[in-house]
Amino acid sequence: MLAIIAAVPIILTIILTVGFNIPAKKVLPISWAVCAVIGLTYWGMDVQHVVAYTVTGFLGSIDTLLIIFGAILLMNMLNEAGAMRRIESMFNGITEDSRIQIVIVGFAFAAFIEGAAGFGTPPAICAPLLIGLGAPPMAAAISCLLLDSVPVSFGAAGTPTNAAAEVLKDTLPAMGVLDLDVWKQDLSFASALGLAVGSFVIIWLVIGIICKQYGKKKSFSDVFPIIPFCLFTATVFSVLYLAFAKFVGAELTSLAAAAVTIFATIGAAKAGFLMPKEVWRFPGMEKKAAESKAAAQVQSQTRSMSLFKAWIPYLLVTLWLVATRIPQLGIKPFMGLPKISISGIMGIEGADFTLKWLNNPGLFPFIFVVIIGFAMFSLNSTQIKKVVSKSYNQVFGATIALLFGFAMVYLFRYSNVNINGFDSMLVSMAKGMADLAGAHYIYVAPLIGSIGAFMFGSNTVSNIMFTPLQFETATILNLPHLIIVALQNQGGAIGNMVCINNIVATCATTGIIGAEGKLLRAAVLPWLVFYIICVVVMVAAMTMGLV
Repeated sequence: MLAIIAAVPIILTIILTVGFNIPAKKVLPISWAVCAVIGLTYWGMDVQHVVAYTVTGFLGSIDTLLIIFGAILLMNMLNEAGAMRRIESMFNGITEDSRIQIVIVGFAFAAFIEGAAGFGTPPAICAPLLIGLGAPPMAAAISCLLLDSVPVSFGAAGTPTNAAAEVLKDTLPAMGVLDLDVWKQDLSFASALGLAVGSFVIIWLVIGIICKQYGKKKSFSDVFPIIPFCLFTATVFSVLYLAFAKFVGAELTSLAAAAVTIFATIGAAKAGFLMPKEVWRFPGMEKKAAESKAAAQVQSQTRSMSLFKAWIPYLLVTLWLVATRIPQLGIKPFMGLPKISISGIMGIEGADFTLKWLNNPGLFPFIFVVIIGFAMFSLNSTQIKKVVSKSYNQVFGATIALLFGFAMVYLFRYSNVNINGFDSMLVSMAKGMADLAGAHYIYVAPLIGSIGAFMFGSNTVSNIMFTPLQFETATILNLPHLIIVALQNQGGAIGNMVCINNIVATCATTGIIGAEGKLLRAAVLPWLVFYIICVVVMVAAMTMGLV
């Protein structure tokens, strides 16, 4: 009963966004209110705790809002300067086939950004780039949201996987694990297995969905000619992905695999290797260059701009993220030192807020690079004001949704502070699912990880919250701990597809605020397919003794 009652706000969110297509900025305040009422009444929380954790949630959204604003600001600055059109011409120079562009930009390039930064950064960067190449905003949003799943467990230099291991460091010795680093390495490889195999399906499946919904012929079969190229991309990525997970560790798994895949796919496309005979474009792309006189003027301005200059902002972003996220370079420990902290909001223990501003991608490098870009591209005060004003207006619509989304998450997480002695709503839901699954828990474990990602917008937070529960459940049911924790990690990664906060953020960066329900519906089938793949692969790996 506790699990069912705790799930009411989530069920309500799904019904209103998916069933009635109501924008998240209207739904999430309602869902938060329902969550607060349940906390105050059935759970027995007091008003002070509910208000304190709500305020903490509001503050917690600042990190994400800064990333969204910074990414939008960067895109608008590049557009105003004409650099985006020069970059678009480069990708069109590689291939004019929109399907191949999605593979290179939406998967390979996005995986590199995920490996370096994580936390919702890839769609913020890659979706606007695909739009610039001619993709409809919804198609770009779907592509980048769904394809940013394979690299997620090793995003931000392996943060989700390392977090899962760290929360167990006091528990593992009792299970006979004396070397945390070795166990972490084993977890990295086990987590990578299901995701690597899934890449062989998810890339062409997503593009097939795009062809079906947004192609001229509205036919899924338009993906068939590029399946060989998709499999080539998946092979290059997965071989390196598994090798780094097995022998190097979580920090470089996605980053290194994606970097090589970018060069391999661009090289293959330029050489015509496994390329389709007929070029496939989104409707209207043929006339894109002649849409308006203004577009022609911008194009003429960018002819004199070198490709290197157009890419400098992206290069600066990438170099900053790589330098500050890879532990081996020695800079990462210093990034979290400058911070703004508030402890014990309203006198409540645990109601804390910390903003590590130097480590926030929205501030550094996005906004920092934008400031450099203003000078480098010689934008005048009117252009700068236009860029800032446009960016502010774009992000405003997502602010309400993210504020209340985070507030609801904090209520779920800290509802264990109650007079009835109940576990938190979050733990109650997970335990209820575990009790129902019993010996079949291995099939449920990734679902709990996905629920965590759906609610928190982060595989890292999902792992921090649910890994101890998953580990304890594995002990009770006598299941392999490594397999269950790996499934939790994989579930959090594929949960990135259906995470409401990521959906809101992606809609904001692509200018389709209010279409959250459509995006969520589009994610259901790929999520289900990937879920099944992860379970099947892990059961097979366990049977064959691979992990």
